[in-house]
Amino acid sequence: MLNQATIKQLKQSNISVDGDKTQERVAALWKAASSQQKAAVKALADVATQTVYRVYNTGSISAKLAVAISQALNVDPFYLTGESDEAGECSGAALRELLQKHGYRKLLAEREIAEKKVTRKLKEAEEAEAAEAEAADAEEAAPAEEAVITEAPQMELAAEELQLLLSALLLRAKAGAPGAAESLAKVTRLLLA
Repeated sequence: MLNQATIKQLKQSNISVDGDKTQERVAALWKAASSQQKAAVKALADVATQTVYRVYNTGSISAKLAVAISQALNVDPFYLTGESDEAGECSGAALRELLQKHGYRKLLAEREIAEKKVTRKLKEAEEAEAAEAEAADAEEAAPAEEAVITEAPQMELAAEELQLLLSALLLRAKAGAPGAAESLAKVTRLLLA
């Protein structure tokens, strides 16, 4: 899924194929959405409520708003543009297809590179954590030996990089990657502490 920083880079020009369907569907979805879902749409797209009202008054929807609504309300983005008649669910593949169709290949490529970097950093962090755990086990097995204390290198990350790290960890946990669920639980506990 796309983060707020990526969504902000999307244009606000109309991508609706069928304005009447877009108007009807966005109005129905918006009226049925909870206040948290509405807030999520506005936050993701960085827009005011009037922008959403404009969609269901005019039938014009931008890529920026289509992606935000699709993600927050879990609906197929092509359903919003009138290209599909089934609401379905939001998926990374559907979002990618929509953005490629509307000329965002470069943005997607840049995002993939950033995600690969984040994945590599997560893997390095997990390996470091495993090495620390191994060292702790060795320390417990040989209590007479001096404990070797190793500190993880300090990383200074921008907010967007942290969002990407967390998104990558969530994806890995959903995909069932070994150790990802435990890592996600640790991060969640740290964030909520």
